[in-house]
Amino acid sequence: MLMTLNGHLHFSVMQFTELSQELKDLIFKVLAQFYILPPNKEFVKFKQIGQNRGYNSAIHKLSLEDGRSYAIKITDNEEHPVLNLLHNRELEFYEWLDGVRSETDCEQEDLENILQFFGGTRCDTEPGVLILNDLSSRVGIQPSYTIGYTPQLVFQIVKQIAGYQSVYLCAEKEVSVGKEMIKYDLPVQKALPKLDEVPWMTEEEKRHLREWTLPQNLFSIHTEIPDEIEGVSPVLAHCDLWNGNMIFEQKEDSTHLLAILDWQIFKIGNPLIDIATIIGENMTTEDRREYTEAILSLYLNEIEKRKSRFKKRFEMTKDKARLLLSLALRWPCIQTMFAVVLNPIDDPKEEDQEMGRLSIRLRELMNDVIGK
Repeated sequence: MLMTLNGHLHFSVMQFTELSQELKDLIFKVLAQFYILPPNKEFVKFKQIGQNRGYNSAIHKLSLEDGRSYAIKITDNEEHPVLNLLHNRELEFYEWLDGVRSETDCEQEDLENILQFFGGTRCDTEPGVLILNDLSSRVGIQPSYTIGYTPQLVFQIVKQIAGYQSVYLCAEKEVSVGKEMIKYDLPVQKALPKLDEVPWMTEEEKRHLREWTLPQNLFSIHTEIPDEIEGVSPVLAHCDLWNGNMIFEQKEDSTHLLAILDWQIFKIGNPLIDIATIIGENMTTEDRREYTEAILSLYLNEIEKRKSRFKKRFEMTKDKARLLLSLALRWPCIQTMFAVVLNPIDDPKEEDQEMGRLSIRLRELMNDVIGK
């Protein structure tokens, strides 16, 4: 069964609404490796708090008698094994990050919005689990990417992007690029045939989208740094900062980033790919065009503040950032296309309008990218 959620394709999975004793024992075993030993396992409470978050992983809350709680992410998909591979890729990210957090040059503030990791297992012959800190009691109202994120919220996210990029640039521990993991093979197969059903889209626009979504081109969009851009090392990139992979909280009547989730397709690549997603998919066209220069300046300032600790070369300038951004903006074109084609409920039309909000955003974004 195929489902869509906020414009992105999802697949039915084992939801683990009631956890087996075998699976509970596996979770306890992983926790024990972090010296988390419940005194009485019979009094540990499990409660499902989410499903189809994290590309079809069930999320459970584990509560201990002493008040501590953990989020347990469980993945097992026999119909689409690629989803199990994605779990393993995310496990690789958290295991890498767990090692990096202990390095002397790692600034913990730069990881403020990345979940803590308490162990996990691969999803091969048995369900895979990830044990993370539980923030469910703090989650507030999710901002609408259809309406568009405010510039102030985008500034917060850009600071976190600069933070985790800096952690990577300071790290001794390396992690794989992730070339073999293309998360969107299945959504591409579902979405591309539906392009001909979009009445406003030109043949040129369809041609570009079909070309960009070829597997080798998707990887290039995430990772490419042209030869003429010297002195800029590839960096850690989430590569999927759409609305559903971030959670937010309310503080004094304003919205704040709480955590960035679901590092299943992270790459070591284009430093501007995550900023491109934030401004291309989650901002209105007007705000994107008005604030792009200010966003790039903020990003460069945040990088400059941390540059003295970098172990990898990163001579970023405004001109280099503009060029990298122009290449990266193809990615939010693809992501917004998924929303328009697969989940039209997120693309409402204003009165007397022929195109929905996201369709208009996609049209203008593609105009900017292909130079119309």
